[in-house]
Amino acid sequence: MSNIRRLRDCQQVSVCDLTGIERFVVWAIRWRASADATDSFADTCLQDSFEQAGLQAAQPAFEGFMQIACSSRVDCPAWQRLGCWRLNPLEAHALHAIACLQSGLLGEAWTTLARICSTCNAGRALQYLEILADGIEQVGGKVERWHTTEITARYALPVAT
Repeated sequence: MSNIRRLRDCQQVSVCDLTGIERFVVWAIRWRASADATDSFADTCLQDSFEQAGLQAAQPAFEGFMQIACSSRVDCPAWQRLGCWRLNPLEAHALHAIACLQSGLLGEAWTTLARICSTCNAGRALQYLEILADGIEQVGGKVERWHTTEITARYALPVAT
């Protein structure tokens, strides 16, 4: 597979193609999306994982993001959902938005989130992800941007000559 990850082709990208911190974010999204609201084991596991990753301060922001971006739970036990190696649009768009925030590309991050959230909720989702992106940077993590022709063209800065 090519090293270029294209957002529109995210379902062809394997979890194996991601860095460690990117895998953590995908795992957390999958774990939360598949957890029942009364599943205390899932809550404890997620909390312990954020603590082990040094991201405990960012977990409430992650939870807020997930309430906006994935308001209904996936009807699938976590152990089955975690076996899927290909990314879904929520996971890929969240990763790209985090990468944009780490690179200071606020407009591109918002546009990315507006594709997976309603436009009126994209701003709040952006605020939550910004806290997570900062937390990831504080522990030395870097999320790579995805190739997004239509988004990048709209928000690219002019090159000085």
